[in-house]
Amino acid sequence: MTDPLFEKFSVAVAGRYTLVRELGQGGMGAVYLGTDVKLGREVAIKVLPPSMRAYLGPERFQREVQLAAKLSHPHIVPLFEADEIDGFLYYVMGYVEGESLAQRLQREGPLGLDDAIRIAAEVGDALQYAHERGIIHRDIKPANILLSGGHALVTDFGIAKRFQEDDANTLTGTGVTVGTAAYMSPEQASGEKRIDARSDVYALAAVLYEMLAGEPPFTGPSAQAIVARIIVDAPRAIRTVRPNVPPHVQDSLLQALAKVPADRPASAKTFIDSLAKPTTERRASPLRQRRALIAGVAAVLLLGIAVVVAWGLRSRPTIATRPVGMVLVPAGRYPVGGAADRPARTVSLDSFYIDSTEVTVAAYRQFLDSAGAAAPWRAKPPIDWPATGILWSEAQRYCESRGASLPSEDQWEAATRGPHGYRYPWGDVWDRGRANAGSVADTLKPVGGFPLGRSFVGAVDLIGNAWEWVATEDTSHGVVRHVIKGGAFNTTPNRATAIQRFAYPDDRRSLWNTGFRCAR
Repeated sequence: MTDPLFEKFSVAVAGRYTLVRELGQGGMGAVYLGTDVKLGREVAIKVLPPSMRAYLGPERFQREVQLAAKLSHPHIVPLFEADEIDGFLYYVMGYVEGESLAQRLQREGPLGLDDAIRIAAEVGDALQYAHERGIIHRDIKPANILLSGGHALVTDFGIAKRFQEDDANTLTGTGVTVGTAAYMSPEQASGEKRIDARSDVYALAAVLYEMLAGEPPFTGPSAQAIVARIIVDAPRAIRTVRPNVPPHVQDSLLQALAKVPADRPASAKTFIDSLAKPTTERRASPLRQRRALIAGVAAVLLLGIAVVVAWGLRSRPTIATRPVGMVLVPAGRYPVGGAADRPARTVSLDSFYIDSTEVTVAAYRQFLDSAGAAAPWRAKPPIDWPATGILWSEAQRYCESRGASLPSEDQWEAATRGPHGYRYPWGDVWDRGRANAGSVADTLKPVGGFPLGRSFVGAVDLIGNAWEWVATEDTSHGVVRHVIKGGAFNTTPNRATAIQRFAYPDDRRSLWNTGFRCAR
């Protein structure tokens, strides 16, 4: 049966996009798989229903979508464009191969505890990033969490909302409640105009609850019935349906599902951190903390081996200690090398963290301001671009200011190539559109703009966008130079591999497309 909307919209965007098939449909619109005619890349296009157009209007739609377009994060699907054409309001997002969390739950039912918390942590990291920029999602649900390459990406930030906006001039102010009943916070379900990040925290908790129990905290025969239960009923404790869930996870869920926002964790990060720490560690009174300290000291005095164990555990980071903006590369054996001047071999590495994106202009500018130093750029670049034109010594000083350093070449390759030693983060074959290289674009792009090229640990832009300094020295020409890796936007695919390496001196004139990231 022909979809009239599909047919009409196909005609409207002909010449710009070619529609392939429907990906999904709901109350907030239909999503189609399409091809960007100019760039040749696959995209997901969401078309809002006529009723939403009547409430929003083109100007308000453009304003609210522009919020999402500024988000660049490895666990957020990027938004490329928003427009109106022939009466259709639509926005274009990156297409992510894989499935949604909703599809996985429908196929498998409840997930394992570790897997569920890992997905929640990645979604929480994306939400924390958005919240720190004053933006809330308002419709976190399994259908808006995509699973690809072992990682979760949050999609449909298209009708995001800024905290500080006057609600009379936003979508909520029109009287339309944005969200999906089973995952709405009580204040959202009640139609309150003023909502904040704690509403997204509630929704994330509802999603985690469903991952563990197989259904959301509240169900019912209709949206109205579900909303009534959200506002009035207390959620059933997760351990009554899944007894093996640790007590501290149950406590964290119940707190995040509190009716009153003030009773919930203040941020997505606080909620995620609470899942990794026992309740007694989070809520111990001062007296109990002193007792625990005394007991701990006595144990160390009596059992010297505890010191050795504690030392060993220091190299095992957890969700609770993960530095903001970094991803964990697990300890293991990694294939590295393979270039003419760097023989192929396998190395054993301890676990370490590495920045999920290249260091941005904004982050480096803040560092310069704190040090009272001048910027190296003649013209101010966009704040979300990678910081380029930075000397190796300057990059190292920046990383040291964060308690980190430039990654070694082995570390950089491990984060990029993974345990299989691929040429690219996604495999051994070049795939146009996964990286800003091979002249996909004619300039640098905001960091994180190519999420389909992320590595096995979730780091993006390791290939393309800007070359990256590593800590490794090269003295083969009688002078000290340092290695750059990964290629830039204008690097050909055969040179923009994780294997290739080039050594450069600290000469700013040749570093206009060279950036960096930190590791620790």
